[in-house]
Amino acid sequence: MLNYRQLHYFWVVARTGSIVRASEQLNLTAQTISGQISLLEETFCVKLFRRVGRHLELTEAGRQALPYAERMFQMAG
Repeated sequence: MLNYRQLHYFWVVARTGSIVRASEQLNLTAQTISGQISLLEETFCVKLFRRVGRHLELTEAGRQALPYAERMFQMAG
């Protein structure tokens, strides 16, 4: 089942390129965001990000999920 909050965290991390920057924007700990994204990845049995240096890069699955998240949060906000 898709968790709206986890999808939101994924979307913010994808936009900022960093769990730390996303945590600052969302006023949450990096551990919270990382854990929730891990749960989202487990739910769908895919990796959404890969670490490239100090930043995160979307995997193919992440690139496919991002437009869906974009639509969700553009409609909501």
